Amino acid sequence: MRKLLIVSLALNAIVLALAAWVGLGPGQTYLMDQFLEKHQARLVSAFEAFPLVPDDIVFLGDSITEGGPWEELFPDLPVRNRGVGGDTTEGVLKRLQQVTRAEPSKVFLLIGTNDLFRGVSEDEIVGNITEILDRLKQETPDTEVYLQSVLPRAPSYRAAIEALNARLSEVALEHGSAWVDLYTAFLDPETGGIRAELSNDELHLLGPGYALWKEQIDAQVRAGAVELEPGADDSGDDEPDEGVDAPADEHAPGEETI
Repeated sequence: MRKLLIVSLALNAIVLALAAWVGLGPGQTYLMDQFLEKHQARLVSAFEAFPLVPDDIVFLGDSITEGGPWEELFPDLPVRNRGVGGDTTEGVLKRLQQVTRAEPSKVFLLIGTNDLFRGVSEDEIVGNITEILDRLKQETPDTEVYLQSVLPRAPSYRAAIEALNARLSEVALEHGSAWVDLYTAFLDPETGGIRAELSNDELHLLGPGYALWKEQIDAQVRAGAVELEPGADDSGDDEPDEGVDAPADEHAPGEETI
């Protein structure tokens, strides 16, 4: 009986320790990273199987971009969603070849909020985004590149996001990219966070958030864009070129990340 009691107490202690591990941070982060790694791999695999084409307008970023109903927002244009939940500036660099080799007409880049959550330094974030812009310019020089500001989120992030955006606006100008200030339109100046009607978790966007985003960039998206013909299939080539095996990009992969 005493041995049974000891075993029972030991099992209870193990269960409580696991619950604490998951609930207090380390376990939660581990489980989230495991989920994101597989989610990201699925998306990157799909991007490889269904590649971009030259006239495409690409939305590149993390899950804020991934959640965007871009085809519904711009039904007459060849828009492509290349957002990946949980992605970081380093992650975008790892999969950037999938974008540059297609030489799309435009790229709208929004990335960096997950870096801030994960504690990546401002210098490293700026350095990675600078490298992204440089590679876009070198590898697909005719592509128009629009660097969008990091959006507001919880008020505790305000100072870090505003400092980062100030540097990114300079980087965009220095590297021949257009700067798009989304931050101002999304900010609630009284709380210092994202406007409550645009997000239900101080991070991801609701429908009105995407409608506002479209409003902010509509002119840039449409300028010089090739419109789709009614009933046209805009998914690129129906069949892949024979004899060509495209290299697969491995992509490893915040509160919560996106």
